[in-house]
Amino acid sequence: MTQQKSGVIMFMGPPGSGKGTQARFVQERFGFERIETGALLRAMRKEDTPIAKMITEMIDAGNLAPPAFVAQMVINRAKEILARGNGVVFDGSPRTLFEVEELLKALGEDNKGKILTIALRVPIDNARERLLIRLVCKQCNIPSTNSRAKCEHCGGELVKRADDNSVVMENRWDEYNFRTLPVINYLDSLGLVEQINGARSVEEVAVDVEKAIKKRIFNE
Repeated sequence: MTQQKSGVIMFMGPPGSGKGTQARFVQERFGFERIETGALLRAMRKEDTPIAKMITEMIDAGNLAPPAFVAQMVINRAKEILARGNGVVFDGSPRTLFEVEELLKALGEDNKGKILTIALRVPIDNARERLLIRLVCKQCNIPSTNSRAKCEHCGGELVKRADDNSVVMENRWDEYNFRTLPVINYLDSLGLVEQINGARSVEEVAVDVEKAIKKRIFNE
């Protein structure tokens, strides 16, 4: 493994673009700690509180959670990781202009030169196909596109996510275009974005992801 170095990497893209898969690759390859917004929000299903119920209903309908709530949640986690001198890789956040502005403000000027956004480009037909066949492990939350009954990583049960269906997928795609695409454009205007074709194999995308990180974060 490459020696662990500090930095902030954000994966962005439409649903089904492979953000989680590539974020896990960065976690394993470079030793960064991963913040998966979706997993943090889905974990709230176990909480018997009004806010947890509201968040669950929004996610199941394909909508984004309240930006202020998400921003505070991920910022607190990122600060903890960076304070330990570790790198952070975001999987699925920030998704709105409010979230990214709050995150950049919290990171401060000292970390601005160590921030990279990797935007994964995937046509809607490719994304739809991926999501409709995707299963997720109940134990480790790693997705799978094969039909086996057990997760190849931990042996956990593979299940279908409630929001992985054609109706919700269309809503999530609209949310991406309306709320997240402007975030990518904003970060691009700051020179913080690398665009990568995410419609290829996992291995091919990972090669370009590694090149971008070494160039933009490690100056290699």
